[in-house]
Amino acid sequence: MTKRERGVWASAAGSRLSELQRSVALTYFKRHELFEVLTDSQLDILIDSVRQFDLQADDYLYHQHDHADSFFLLAEGQIKLSIIGVDGKQKVVEIVTPGKTMAEQVMFMPEQAYPLSAQAINNTTLYCISRNSCIQLIQENTEFCIRFLGKLCIRVDERLNEMISLTQETAGFRVAGYLVDLLPENSQDGYIIVLNTPKQVIASKLSIKPETFSRVMSSLTQKGIVRVKGREICVKDIEGLKAYK
Repeated sequence: MTKRERGVWASAAGSRLSELQRSVALTYFKRHELFEVLTDSQLDILIDSVRQFDLQADDYLYHQHDHADSFFLLAEGQIKLSIIGVDGKQKVVEIVTPGKTMAEQVMFMPEQAYPLSAQAINNTTLYCISRNSCIQLIQENTEFCIRFLGKLCIRVDERLNEMISLTQETAGFRVAGYLVDLLPENSQDGYIIVLNTPKQVIASKLSIKPETFSRVMSSLTQKGIVRVKGREICVKDIEGLKAYK
């Protein structure tokens, strides 16, 4: 099995931060809602233990059931979290984008194993935070503890909403909802979404076929709700997109 198939986490490929990398990492951590409550000394200690992983497209960070004693902050690129279904096909559960954390829930699971596989969609940089560092911060900083628990609760709520959507909503509603989630707050008609995620990955996450995704996009275009040009999607009617079924 190659390193790409095995996963860079399993091959211990993470590197300690150079001074330049440390400075860049501090920027990412300081502006993240979870870590912004840390004192300067706590942040310095945390950064000292952080390792950086640089992945190429299709590299695996880890596989489902791999031993888990760390979680990750994504700095650049995209990661797809997936499982293999009973039909042997990959099912994308989540697409992680820059500024997001992942696998934090395993810090408190009795069996310390990753529940999903993590694979880079494109060239990606992540920061690895060890379980020991996380537990120490939780014990030392009450606000960090509260935010960490809040993040876990939000993650559970997101999964519940996804289950409801997948079992009760139409394919059109799911595609429209996915696009709406990509819109920043207070977006106005004419906002342009750039899809950096392959169509087949988005379709897998929404539990539809790629051709179904294409048909929904064609319908949205015909109704004048969006205009598509390559990877760019101009949302001409945001309220229409939100109401699309």
